[in-house]
Amino acid sequence: MQLNWENSVLNNEEKKIVESVLFLLKKKSWANISLEEIKIKSKIKLFDKLVGNKKDILKKINQYFDYKLHILSANLENSNNKDMIFEIIMMRFDVLQSYRKEVISIFESFKNKPQELVVLLPSLLDSMIKIIQYSKISSKGFVGQLKIKGILIIYISTFFIWVKDESSSLEKTMTSLDQYLDNAGKILKFIK
Repeated sequence: MQLNWENSVLNNEEKKIVESVLFLLKKKSWANISLEEIKIKSKIKLFDKLVGNKKDILKKINQYFDYKLHILSANLENSNNKDMIFEIIMMRFDVLQSYRKEVISIFESFKNKPQELVVLLPSLLDSMIKIIQYSKISSKGFVGQLKIKGILIIYISTFFIWVKDESSSLEKTMTSLDQYLDNAGKILKFIK
């Protein structure tokens, strides 16, 4: 499964919308921010054409984090599969860490209604495909599909650790991610 990076890049107006939302999230919770506030803050004339609802904004925030990861991973040195995927997922958590308060605000808003986050699954799957591509891991065929879904499960599981990991070094996050990747590697060997 290949993802065309150019087709998933946010344009400058969409980036400005996301940056406006992230700014607002420093002061208010996700639940208390309205589309109208975002529209006013971003000053984007085509706002209504770019954003239909807050779920659209969630997808754009995820794409924005993908964009930041794309920049960070540009000079990553080749290594073995596990080390590459570990480095790239941790880079994504470094991106999230830059917006920790804002991301946790969004997460907290959905804690009691996680079913509403289902709308993000396709966007997160796209993100996992990018992570696998950056890691230079094949995603072809049945095993490739398992890898994509496995990385999604690992990422989400690690995200729950990251939310509670208040250390600046993200040691708990790194340790958990390493363990999850080890376990996934064993399962993948068994399947093969």
